[in-house]
Amino acid sequence: MTVTLGRSEALMALARRWFEEGWNGGRLEVAEEIFAPDFVLSGKRVGPAGPQRSVRHIRSVFDPMRVTVDQQIADERYVVSHYTARGRHTLAPYRGIDPTGRTVEASGVQIWRVEDGRVVQDWNIFDEWGMVAQLRDGPR
Repeated sequence: MTVTLGRSEALMALARRWFEEGWNGGRLEVAEEIFAPDFVLSGKRVGPAGPQRSVRHIRSVFDPMRVTVDQQIADERYVVSHYTARGRHTLAPYRGIDPTGRTVEASGVQIWRVEDGRVVQDWNIFDEWGMVAQLRDGPR
């Protein structure tokens, strides 16, 4: 039996694929399949190399590092993912803070606009300063 995903389900699966294979698995080559060549991140055209740089940087600081999808909604063009990132600050300085060995957790919301099966635009809000506070002061 073949199951066909609706458009919104396919967009949610696309986002989960990037979280799982890109962020969690470190398989940066999948960015070429997921993001359009003219992909825009925070108003700047970065192509697939932008998300690859982000993942490479964070994975070079936190090990282990894991992102989980907490909730998603989607329509025909957009997918919104609420996610939580957890990692242990062991590998390199982050925001001027030498490795602490602390495990930190922060959440975010990612909004993607998708055209022709590829992500063309991303808006992302992440509680980075909450994470930095955990690195400086310990877990909340």
